[in-house]
Amino acid sequence: MSRTAVAFSPVMPVISLPMFMAEDIDRFSAAEVRQAICAWVGESRMDMADALVAAGLAMYPDSQDILVMGALVAEVNQDWAQAQDCLERLVTVQGDAVSAEVLHHLVRVLRCRGAYFNAFIHAEKAILRFSQHLGLIQAHTELAELLESVPVHVAPEAQVS
Repeated sequence: MSRTAVAFSPVMPVISLPMFMAEDIDRFSAAEVRQAICAWVGESRMDMADALVAAGLAMYPDSQDILVMGALVAEVNQDWAQAQDCLERLVTVQGDAVSAEVLHHLVRVLRCRGAYFNAFIHAEKAILRFSQHLGLIQAHTELAELLESVPVHVAPEAQVS
């Protein structure tokens, strides 16, 4: 098994990316693991990318590199629970430095999970920080319209005897 993959492009120089198996992870940095995940995705080997994400999250649970790749691979696989977990952990790790794009991905993932109210709340908070982000504005608007169109069922109060 080759340890590197060579990407060819008519415009860009040849780049060598590390490609290794999950059992080799302890010999590589979080940044190298991220690059290997990218290489496996580029080879359409989502099974290998998934394995590296799992190993990377175990080895580097607070690595922004691994959390970002974990979220993206999970989104490609439509594993919304995994994507949400990675994004929520990433928000915690980044703290006040969290980007609008991370928050936008979180809102989209929550929406894909059918957690419309939570997605709306996250979008609303994100817009307070990133008022010019078009994706967040659009998501917030769409979620507000969606929530307005949902009928609310109120159960009658139980009678107290």
